[in-house]
Amino acid sequence: MTFTDYIEQVAAQGWARVDVAPGEWVAVVPNDAHTAFGGTLWRRAENGNDYAEGVTEGHPVSAALDYDAAARALAVMIKRENA
Repeated sequence: MTFTDYIEQVAAQGWARVDVAPGEWVAVVPNDAHTAFGGTLWRRAENGNDYAEGVTEGHPVSAALDYDAAARALAVMIKRENA
Protein backbone atom coordinates (compact mmCIF):
# COMPACT_ATOMS: atom_id res chain seq x y z
CA MET A 1 0.00 0.00 0.00
CA THR A 2 1.30 3.47 -0.79
CA PHE A 3 1.53 6.42 1.59
CA THR A 4 -1.23 8.11 -0.42
CA ASP A 5 -3.48 5.08 0.18
CA TYR A 6 -2.94 5.44 3.93
CA ILE A 7 -3.71 9.15 3.82
CA GLU A 8 -6.92 8.45 1.89
CA GLN A 9 -7.98 5.82 4.45
CA VAL A 10 -7.34 8.24 7.33
CA ALA A 11 -9.29 10.98 5.56
CA ALA A 12 -12.22 8.64 4.92
CA GLN A 13 -12.43 6.83 8.27
CA GLY A 14 -9.98 8.40 10.74
CA TRP A 15 -7.55 5.44 10.74
CA ALA A 16 -5.58 3.28 8.33
CA ARG A 17 -5.27 -0.51 8.29
CA VAL A 18 -1.70 -1.81 8.19
CA ASP A 19 -1.03 -5.56 8.05
CA VAL A 20 1.89 -6.38 10.39
CA ALA A 21 1.99 -10.20 10.37
CA PRO A 22 -0.11 -13.05 9.02
CA GLY A 23 -3.49 -12.73 10.71
CA GLU A 24 -2.56 -9.45 12.47
CA TRP A 25 -3.15 -5.85 11.57
CA VAL A 26 -3.06 -2.47 13.27
CA ALA A 27 -5.60 0.31 12.94
CA VAL A 28 -3.16 3.26 12.94
CA VAL A 29 -4.73 6.49 14.21
CA PRO A 30 -2.95 9.84 13.88
CA ASN A 31 -3.46 12.52 16.50
CA ASP A 32 -5.25 15.74 15.47
CA ALA A 33 -1.98 17.49 14.61
CA HIS A 34 -0.72 14.44 12.63
CA THR A 35 2.48 14.47 14.69
CA ALA A 36 2.04 11.08 16.40
CA PHE A 37 0.26 7.74 16.05
CA GLY A 38 -1.71 5.45 18.32
CA GLY A 39 -3.82 2.46 17.45
CA THR A 40 -5.39 -0.93 18.02
CA LEU A 41 -3.86 -4.34 17.32
CA TRP A 42 -6.31 -6.79 15.72
CA ARG A 43 -5.95 -10.55 15.30
CA ARG A 44 -7.87 -12.94 13.04
CA ALA A 45 -9.42 -15.72 15.13
CA GLU A 46 -10.04 -19.30 14.00
CA ASN A 47 -13.71 -18.41 13.47
CA GLY A 48 -12.66 -15.89 10.80
CA ASN A 49 -13.52 -12.77 12.80
CA ASP A 50 -11.04 -10.07 13.81
CA TYR A 51 -10.70 -9.31 17.52
CA ALA A 52 -8.88 -6.46 19.24
CA GLU A 53 -5.80 -7.62 21.12
CA GLY A 54 -5.23 -4.24 22.73
CA VAL A 55 -5.01 -0.51 22.22
CA THR A 56 -2.47 2.18 22.98
CA GLU A 57 -3.08 4.91 25.50
CA GLY A 58 -2.91 8.10 23.49
CA HIS A 59 -0.54 8.46 20.55
CA PRO A 60 2.89 7.20 21.71
CA VAL A 61 4.64 6.79 18.33
CA SER A 62 6.16 9.70 16.44
CA ALA A 63 4.78 10.51 13.00
CA ALA A 64 8.41 10.77 11.86
CA LEU A 65 7.92 7.05 11.12
CA ASP A 66 5.95 5.96 8.08
CA TYR A 67 2.69 4.05 8.58
CA ASP A 68 4.30 0.61 8.20
CA ALA A 69 7.03 1.29 10.77
CA ALA A 70 4.55 2.97 13.10
CA ALA A 71 2.18 -0.01 12.89
CA ARG A 72 4.98 -2.45 13.74
CA ALA A 73 6.04 -0.28 16.70
CA LEU A 74 2.45 -0.07 17.94
CA ALA A 75 2.02 -3.85 17.63
CA VAL A 76 5.15 -4.45 19.70
CA MET A 77 4.05 -1.94 22.35
CA ILE A 78 0.61 -3.53 22.67
CA LYS A 79 2.02 -7.06 22.82
CA ARG A 80 4.43 -6.03 25.58
CA GLU A 81 1.56 -4.47 27.53
CA ASN A 82 -0.38 -7.73 27.27
CA ALA A 83 2.55 -9.96 28.27
